[in-house]
Amino acid sequence: MEHQEQEHEDEVYGGGIPDEGEMDADVDMSRADDDDSNSKDLEDMKKRLKEIEEEAGALREMQAKVEREMGSVQVLSLIHCE
Repeated sequence: MEHQEQEHEDEVYGGGIPDEGEMDADVDMSRADDDDSNSKDLEDMKKRLKEIEEEAGALREMQAKVEREMGSVQVLSLIHCE
């Protein structure tokens, strides 16, 4: 009787329950795909971070230049007023 029930379950669910080894292989395969995807995402993030750092450096340089120019304008204004 139990054998018939198992066959019925196999028909309903599309086959028997896989062995634990088969299930581990499936998990490992999906992990490999995830690792590749995560590795690519990490590389993309590193590239974007480098771009952001370069942009921030350029902005700091521009800000320093403007501050120097503003400072020299203020000094000239003070000299002119005297």
